[in-house]
Amino acid sequence: MASVSTAYIQSVLSYINGLNIEEDQYLALMQILPASGDARVPMEAYIALLNTSATVTQQPLFGFELGKRIQPKDYGVLGYLVESCENLEQAINALIRFDGLVADIGITTLTRSEELTCLSWQPKSTDSKQMVLRNTTAWVATVNRILGENYKPSQVTFTFPLTPDELTQLTRWFTCEIVTKAPTNSIYFPNALLTIPFTSENHSVYKALTLVSENELSKPGSAVDIKNEVVVLLKAKSNLRDITQQRIAEALFISPRTLQRKLKQQGSSFHQLLDSERKSRLDRLLRQNTIADTAFELGFQEQSSFTHAFKKWFSTTPLKYQQQLKNNT
Repeated sequence: MASVSTAYIQSVLSYINGLNIEEDQYLALMQILPASGDARVPMEAYIALLNTSATVTQQPLFGFELGKRIQPKDYGVLGYLVESCENLEQAINALIRFDGLVADIGITTLTRSEELTCLSWQPKSTDSKQMVLRNTTAWVATVNRILGENYKPSQVTFTFPLTPDELTQLTRWFTCEIVTKAPTNSIYFPNALLTIPFTSENHSVYKALTLVSENELSKPGSAVDIKNEVVVLLKAKSNLRDITQQRIAEALFISPRTLQRKLKQQGSSFHQLLDSERKSRLDRLLRQNTIADTAFELGFQEQSSFTHAFKKWFSTTPLKYQQQLKNNT
């Protein structure tokens, strides 16, 4: 059955919460969703939530507004996987291969001409304007975040009509030609964009995340080595700023409490794994950076907090440790 992860639903509700709509309208939206606590929500409920939200918020381009605010957490492990790719071509292949992890609601295809690459998406529903707007915008927003806003598509096409005002809004944001009533929902961009290196290139991390994704795709709901998955996700980040138990849990589509419980069953905890990853990066960072910058890269809000943790780990100060490292090189 076509479905999306609850992360997609949470992104809709989070955006709506920020709009300060009436309480009765919000409750009406909640009634659209199934009452069960399943990790997946049927596509029909997701579409109904998007369409009703567009009406309640009086935003005809609700899916577009939602897509602009996409975050890596909304893609779970797939978000980490895309960010760890070498380039856009590898990211697209990862998207096509593992998109069902977060949303089994359409079919993605990739074609290439002499100058342009075309990424097309065929939804599994005819009532899909808001869903298509969300997916198309989210993909472009993700690429912009990784490569920079200067890397824009050459053309975007939609199978449905748009009003002149809607067309103006989309053209202004995508900064390219928008075609309506087209045969496909597609994003066209120059072939040259496919091979521009991502700044987070990491071959070993990419392979590890691919394995995590393959396991989740082939064995949904089965027992997994949660400790190993957390380690992989921590290693996937070029720095540990803003890494929290909440963020890691979201990537695995579970609650922080569930993550804590599962790690405890394996004789570990999130903080132990985070500290272990921090220690593994110490020598390299202290050789290349100041102590303040090292603390920042490792996710400490204050240098004093880093110093306190460092003394607990090694019974010495970061400065003395750094001086010893430099003397040994």
